[in-house]
Parts: sequence; structure tokens; C-alpha cells
Amino acid sequence: MKFVLQHNLMSAEQLAICKDALTNIPHLFVGVIPFSHEITSDEPLIGQDFIPYGSTLFTNIAYDLKWKGLHFDLNTFNYGAAIQNRDDMLNEDLILKLSAAITFLRTRPENDEWFIRPSEDLKQFSGQVIQAKECADWLTDAMNCDSSGSYHLSADTMVVLAEPRNIQAEWRWFIVDGKIVDGAMYRFNNQLVKKHELEADVIAEAQQLADGWLPDSCCVMDTALVDDKLYVVEFNTINSSGMYNHDTRKIFTALYNFHL
Repeated sequence: MKFVLQHNLMSAEQLAICKDALTNIPHLFVGVIPFSHEITSDEPLIGQDFIPYGSTLFTNIAYDLKWKGLHFDLNTFNYGAAIQNRDDMLNEDLILKLSAAITFLRTRPENDEWFIRPSEDLKQFSGQVIQAKECADWLTDAMNCDSSGSYHLSADTMVVLAEPRNIQAEWRWFIVDGKIVDGAMYRFNNQLVKKHELEADVIAEAQQLADGWLPDSCCVMDTALVDDKLYVVEFNTINSSGMYNHDTRKIFTALYNFHL
């Protein structure tokens, strides 16, 4: 088994951290040509014994190649599956096809604010709070792809719509074999922060959430404190989730050892 790290489309600082974390782990570096499924590598990638880490595009390529170290399945990495299996998801108001979401938003007051995000972990667009009319216009434009400022989203794309919540703090937890390996706070009072989480009680509370349904035994779980109650914001693929002030070496080592 060998780590395969996508070196392009990553900041120089993050790349240096990842390279250091892989010092004692078999690995190689590859590039991915944007808007293609082509990998550039100095050595041939033979077989399926690889653990990818990089962009969502790289994850999709690894999925097609059936790499054994990939933890990604759209049957479970979608918001609908999480809501069906858990009762502690933060945004569980509406999950609609894009076309139905547009129709719904057209019935709402134009200035009503809504949080919207894709249901599937494919990063078609970033989650955001947006006014109803602006959101409906943007989704319509993306569905029709009639503007150079948009990219196409099919009418069947599943999206999550929810009323905005006042989030006190947010954390990202890396989970391997169902256990919290490492975590960091990344937002506090709507301000971006990067705080490595070391408090035992906070980690224990996150583990209680991780003991419930997971889309994969190895995944990333984002949590949020809202009105002094902890919720799960979303689950993401461990092979393509960004790190904040996490212990990258600890995460990569745990994932590598899981596959030995």
C-alpha cells in the first residue's frame, strides 16, 4: 500500500506539511490535469494498492481506478443518507432536486435568507447563505448554463435548503476505523480560526457522535455548536478533506496503518 499525494492545486505551505507527514510512509506525488481525468506521474501507477489524497477530481479518478485506499461512496456520502440514519444533523429542513428547489424559492419572499449546499459530497458548489430570489436566479442560470459565469448543474442535482442557524463554533474531525484520530476548531463566532483541539471532554463528545452512523469507517465529520448543543454539520471524504491546524502526520499514519 502506498500514499499518492496530488501535489498541484495545493498551497506550498500545505504541500510542505503533507510531505513532512509522509516521511516514513511509502508514497509518491502526482499531478492531475484540471478538467480532465489524466494523472501525471514520474512512475507508473500499477495495481490498486494506493491511498489517494487530493482534490475532489482526484477522488473521482481514484474511484474509477478502484484504488483500495479510497473511502468514497455516493450512496452514503450524501445528506439524505445522513438524515435517514441520524437525528443530530444540523441542516435537515429540505432536500430537493434542483428544479424543485428553484420552484420552492420562487414562492418565498425575495429577501428571505436560506442556507444551500449540495447533498452529495461532490463539491458542485460551496455551501452558502443567500437570499431566495438571488438563489433561484443563480440556480436557474446554472441549470440552463446560459451565462459564462456559471457551470452546468442538472435539474436532478439534489440540494439541501435550510434556515440559517447562529453557529457558535465549528470543528473538523478526522475519523479512522470509527475512532477520532485528530480534530481542530476552524470557526468561532463566525470568524475563521485554526485551533488544534486538545481538550479531552471536547474530543470525547465528538467521539460520541462518531459512535453513531457513519458513511464510512474512515471519514471526516464536521460538527457545530448551536444554542449550546452539538450537531453534525456534514460528513466528507477523508481522501479529499482539507486540514486546518490538524496533526497531518498522525492522520496519515493512522490511515496508512488501517490499510496494512
